Amino acid sequence: MDIEWIDENLIEATYFFCYKKLGNSHDAEDLTQDILLETIKAIRRGQSFVSFYSWFWATANNRVNMFFRMKRFHAVELDSVAGIPESGDYLNDDLIKAEEIGELNYLISRLSHLHREVIIMYYLKGMKIPEIALNLAVPEGTVKTRLHDAKKAIKKGVSDMQNKTGRSAYAPADLQLIGGYGAPKYWEAIQDLISKQIFAVCANKAMTVREIADEIGVAPVYFEEKLRYLLDNKFVKETSKGKYITDFIIYPEQMWLDYLAKLSEVLDPIGPEITKIILENENVIRSVGFYGSDFSTGTLLWILYYFAAWAMMDRMFSLNEDEWKDKVPHDNGKDYRMSGHVKYPDENPVYNGKNNSVSWSNLHNNFKTSGYKLVEHANLFQAAPFGFRDSIINEANVDLFMRIFDNPFIELTSNEKEFAANLISSGYLVKRDGGLYPTMPIMTYEQQQIIRDILNKAVEPLCKKYLRLVISAAEHTVREAVRADLLEEYAHWTLLQGFFPLQYMLYYGMYSEEKPLEIPDDYSATSKAVCIYIRK
Repeated sequence: MDIEWIDENLIEATYFFCYKKLGNSHDAEDLTQDILLETIKAIRRGQSFVSFYSWFWATANNRVNMFFRMKRFHAVELDSVAGIPESGDYLNDDLIKAEEIGELNYLISRLSHLHREVIIMYYLKGMKIPEIALNLAVPEGTVKTRLHDAKKAIKKGVSDMQNKTGRSAYAPADLQLIGGYGAPKYWEAIQDLISKQIFAVCANKAMTVREIADEIGVAPVYFEEKLRYLLDNKFVKETSKGKYITDFIIYPEQMWLDYLAKLSEVLDPIGPEITKIILENENVIRSVGFYGSDFSTGTLLWILYYFAAWAMMDRMFSLNEDEWKDKVPHDNGKDYRMSGHVKYPDENPVYNGKNNSVSWSNLHNNFKTSGYKLVEHANLFQAAPFGFRDSIINEANVDLFMRIFDNPFIELTSNEKEFAANLISSGYLVKRDGGLYPTMPIMTYEQQQIIRDILNKAVEPLCKKYLRLVISAAEHTVREAVRADLLEEYAHWTLLQGFFPLQYMLYYGMYSEEKPLEIPDDYSATSKAVCIYIRK
């Protein structure tokens, strides 16, 4: 048995055990030292233990009984502090038994930082109230108040643990987040389980740190730093001193599924309608003269669907903005957009509709090369069935890729040949007629804008048709879940997602009988739905 069994947690637990039995901090400290010394001696003697902790707490209990017999000492109440009742009810006999010491430590750990530190200073470190006040740079009265509140919180915690647990304490809520604009730079920091549980429990009700702790079953000490990050970056906000609420909309899962089903119903005809519009304008789009303008129609449709969807969103958003301009702010004051939908463990939501859409996302990475001020790799379909493509073009090979684009017959070094071979295996380059050629459309930003202008005009009649249908779908499904202070988020983000119908176009292009998209032989090695934008 190693002396390391005697750690900070055991020392703390022993002190509370003794303190409760004796009711006097000085005697408790002495007896704690006595018990620990006896334990160390036993370990160093090489005593064997069937169960160390069973032996330890039996020893501790015996030492307490011996203390009473030797000193004939009767337990006294907790030291009286102004504002703290002397009755001892706050830490009563039901709270501390040898086998429940861990529970007490758990309850203390769940106190907020302000209350936790005064409990530790007062009871564990034996500091007097004036010392604590000086250490924390607060008035003595504040220390007394915090002690009082902390003790009440511990008592409430015992009752709560006996009668209920938080909804997310042992079975976390399943929260899916949807982000846009600058969201990627925050993505890794908010995808952890703790962040998502904070978002879920604070979605519709402002909560204190203690209430959050009770609900998610995690001590404040483990999430206070995370909460500060979420507050500083406006994912949550403080509604009143010490109360926090999520600062973006989180929809109940069933409500969100109903919305998706309704959208799928109203947007079902958009695939063939958009395809018809694009084909009617195909020749004028090809005449823009970008690299790849001679590709097959089925290949170009992968990016033209995206351009058409963007044109529809832009126009419908503009039309919708007229309705909201005097009702909500112009923006949310953030560099990102965020929303979510949540399913709690006791819920079994059901999708009641026809699934005529695909899961979809996109990611754009920007680079600078020796010949170009900007090279933008636009992965316009960042989701299954495609493989991971976001790092195929990277800092190590982008300059080579663009030099090959400028000159397909360029002489390559041995290292460059290896880079080129990897790009070929990824489907980004093809060997043809003795040269190497990119397999995706490449265009200047000016050419991109010309194509969008063509489609902006072409989709105008569809925008007016679908605007009211999308708004009606949202109003009849998710609107009632929107807090009054988040109307701007509803108008400018939830509805915006409905205005961008790309997933329905892609579904039609990939899975309808017509199947107008050119389907790759291998989704893990293709540049379909990738476009490169360049600026000299």
